Amino acid sequence: MKQLLLMILIMIPTMTGCAWVEENFEQTIDPRLDHVTIYQRPTLDKARQDVPVYPVSFAQQDLTAVFFPFYVHERSGGSTDTGRKIGHLFWRSWVGEEVFPSISYRDMQDAPGKTAARRMAGEKEADLYVLGQVNHYLYGGSQGSTSIALTINIYCVQTDELVWSMAHSGRIDNARDRDFVLVTRRTWMPQSPEYVIVKNLAHDMGQPVKAWTRGTQGSIPSAGPAY
Repeated sequence: MKQLLLMILIMIPTMTGCAWVEENFEQTIDPRLDHVTIYQRPTLDKARQDVPVYPVSFAQQDLTAVFFPFYVHERSGGSTDTGRKIGHLFWRSWVGEEVFPSISYRDMQDAPGKTAARRMAGEKEADLYVLGQVNHYLYGGSQGSTSIALTINIYCVQTDELVWSMAHSGRIDNARDRDFVLVTRRTWMPQSPEYVIVKNLAHDMGQPVKAWTRGTQGSIPSAGPAY
């Protein structure tokens, strides 16, 4: 029995595969005399990013932008606080990715309309303003499933023209334990699945915009169905 368990422990690294997870996460194996428990990383399932509106040429200058809290659709499952939290997290991700040379965040209780957002961005002498929307929000914490769907629209302050429009979504499921003869496989959920999803979606959506602002060739993701 001990020899068999030792063989299983040796084989485990080749069985678990790879998945995107929260930073600093490490897979844990709990070996016992008669059983082995594997705590497996949760998988982040994402839809293919949809970019129906995008510029046909690169930006000709260094652009500045202003972010606002996200609007939460009334049937999305979220709240006003959800829009503030996701908007701020999305903005922080784009700051870290350096999507724009300069990008600020205007914190407020409710998401503004286009007219108010354009006016406030103009007061900051910004070139662009960014409005986001939470289309779907299901938060399951560390026990259930979490899924988020977002839309981002980027407008020109001077002309009020829609420059970018993109949509993306992601989901993390807390899979049920799977019991085998000598092995139990469990999912070790991240402390904040919401953070994992939003940060990853922000990264994906920021890449084509960053290529545009830097004047470098970047691929525009093709449209795809939501999961």
